[in-house]
Amino acid sequence: MITATRPAASVPRFTPSVCCNGLVQFNTYTVAGAQVAVWLVNHPVPGARDLTATLRSHDVHEPAATDANALALRPWAIRLREVFEAGTVPEKAGLADALLAAADCRPRLVSHGAGQPFHLHYAPVRTGLAPRVRALTAAGLAHVIDSGWGTRLRACDRAGCGVAFLDTSRNGRRHFCSVRCANQVNVASHRRRQRQRAASGA
Repeated sequence: MITATRPAASVPRFTPSVCCNGLVQFNTYTVAGAQVAVWLVNHPVPGARDLTATLRSHDVHEPAATDANALALRPWAIRLREVFEAGTVPEKAGLADALLAAADCRPRLVSHGAGQPFHLHYAPVRTGLAPRVRALTAAGLAHVIDSGWGTRLRACDRAGCGVAFLDTSRNGRRHFCSVRCANQVNVASHRRRQRQRAASGA
């Protein structure tokens, strides 16, 4: 079964805290699937090795991927992107809800042994890695939206970029995937204003 190995929070909703660096600290268990979703959207043609490394980095259970697993997730990455590119939270919620249904996501509490904490699994191991990743990513996006942070699921505003990200800024108003993209847009806007002023003064 796919899951992060650390125990889930004891309350059904989480409230991301703000760390000393000013970034929102999301509960890494409940939104591990959202982080994997971000990676899949930004790597729509993943290799088995990179996919395995990413799943392992998010403490996913039994993360070893094959080329067939990676190939099977390509259409799913396209559907995940739709959530990040949707303009409103209701649109994001509708798309995420459809993903939950498509992934046949069935949350359950599981322990890996006597004395081990219980935590959520979203699909049985026997279904295979690709179905488990689909269930995990759908659940991860749903967790973020359910917790009131749907507006933080975004795609970069710079034309031609489209990199997906989970906004962890304090004010939740980040519109670009990186400082580089933000600077390019700001420079282009500055030059456009200069041309407009020059044209109006001619």
